[in-house]
Amino acid sequence: MHKIYPLFFILILFSCKQEQKKTNLNLNELAYTGNKTSLNELIVHELSDPDKLNPICSQGAGSTYIEHSIFMYLLDVDKEKLEPIPWLAKERPVITELTEGPYKLRIDYEIRPEATWDNGSPVTAYDVEFTYKACKNPLVDAEHQRPYIDFISHLEIDAENPKKFSFYTKEVHYAAEFSSGGVLYILPEYIYDPEALMRKFSLKDLGDEDKLLHLREDKDLIRFAENFNAEKFQREAGSVVGCGPYSFESWVTGQRIILKKKENWWGEQLADLPGFECSPDKIVYEIINDKITAITAVKDEQIDLMRGVSPYDFKELSTDESFNGKNFMFHPDFLSYTYIGLNMRNPILSDKLVRKAIAHCVNVPQIIDILNYGYAKTIASFVHPSKEHYNDTLLPYDFNLEKAKLYLSEAGWADLNGDGVLEKEIGGKLTPLHLSIKYNSGNDVREKVCLFLKENAKKVGIDLEIQTKEWSVYLEECKNHDFDMYVLGWVQEAILDDPKQLFHTDAYNGGSNYPGFGTAYTDNLIEELRKELDTEKRKALFKELQAIVHDEVPYVLLYTPDNLVTINKRFGNAKAYLARPGYEERELILGAYKGAQD
Repeated sequence: MHKIYPLFFILILFSCKQEQKKTNLNLNELAYTGNKTSLNELIVHELSDPDKLNPICSQGAGSTYIEHSIFMYLLDVDKEKLEPIPWLAKERPVITELTEGPYKLRIDYEIRPEATWDNGSPVTAYDVEFTYKACKNPLVDAEHQRPYIDFISHLEIDAENPKKFSFYTKEVHYAAEFSSGGVLYILPEYIYDPEALMRKFSLKDLGDEDKLLHLREDKDLIRFAENFNAEKFQREAGSVVGCGPYSFESWVTGQRIILKKKENWWGEQLADLPGFECSPDKIVYEIINDKITAITAVKDEQIDLMRGVSPYDFKELSTDESFNGKNFMFHPDFLSYTYIGLNMRNPILSDKLVRKAIAHCVNVPQIIDILNYGYAKTIASFVHPSKEHYNDTLLPYDFNLEKAKLYLSEAGWADLNGDGVLEKEIGGKLTPLHLSIKYNSGNDVREKVCLFLKENAKKVGIDLEIQTKEWSVYLEECKNHDFDMYVLGWVQEAILDDPKQLFHTDAYNGGSNYPGFGTAYTDNLIEELRKELDTEKRKALFKELQAIVHDEVPYVLLYTPDNLVTINKRFGNAKAYLARPGYEERELILGAYKGAQD
């Protein structure tokens, strides 16, 4: 396969060498100078700045990983058993199905008695209520989060114990436990709403579409949202505050984010429980947006932990005896997939036949073999193959340019002027088959996916332009549907999937339904499977939805990657997990490696 594109690979190699020459000059500027062998400071590589550090508003997986040491959910996930575990909550909730009244479920929680905020005040149900109200405020930048909690209608606080409360839901929800407790990090009301503006509004009213029409004009709702969305609560020390083990110390854009372990953190009393590890004194997220420079920093031991190691580098490092003597190397399966998103509301891409043609232009086995060095697997659905509701009857679209040509011909595209680009009359205007595809800068695998596709698309008459964007800009453009096509990945939870955020039409404006997929039928299908408690019936609904998504091609699914992680052996207790991010940085212990782990 390598011999198919000899000039192409020479250009890639030349580009990489030029980039190496350029980026090595900047390594000392980028590296965090505090990292010494004896210091209990864990240096974690990040490819780019997180979009935000307000967990209600942030969208990137990198943000979530950093936030996980600052904030706490009611429930976390046991990374080995892949099941919910109590975290901020004292125990897993008790869920009761209701047969009378307006509500369908009651979900009873109690917050741990030890849990306190940084000012010493207790974490209470009032903070939980505030957090869920903030997310449901329609003016807060939380459109991507709201679909997960829209089934929650009311919260009732125990009159005798403010740490006890009950959620009430307007519908039965198959993922009620995790969606109620494992989606939103709990925020301190006294920090994020010092004027208590959200106390004026009830959860019930914030979930009522008719009442929201009037509430959107409420000056207090507007003022709270403006403050909450502002820069202060996204990235300023002293304003990004949670009840987790680490405090947010600083963020220098394009350089690093530093978290510092809290003194006398309340969770240390529970150190023997999962989720309460906090071994490093500091966690430094070193931002190096060039992977060649980052790998050099890893080799020079200026980076302790790197996820998302490029397959090429991982393969090279795995054969380096000196490097292996100093570093753990893990490549477990990852609950993630990489895909090409297609704008279904674009006049050209609104035709399913065109989308299928593009799917047949993507040589996925080649991408896995050449770009991923075999550290990936094909995938045919947005559900990870490890999950029981995965539809294993679906097959990936094969690389077949003849099929692509047939689909385009059937859709009415033809090269009318002999320039090699197909044309078609759309809206009374002769339109060339010109499209663009975007990817985030610094991601060389996604760049090469675009280059491969551009070359194959040209052979069937599609003129494809490649555009690169900085990460935060890229996410914003995806959110605003400002694309023809884009390359992105979704990281999944280890628990049950909720497809509403990705594929319900309600998630088009503000959610994560970037391609604009969905009909009344698929919306109803999503709503039904979210209510279905019978496991087998729910599986059937899930599999039907997967089949429809597969046929409609809002995504061209590429692969589910292995999680390529390297951790310096100056830290021990290193383990690989299926659950994201594939490791637990807080449990890494300085000097604990005794040579038994490899």
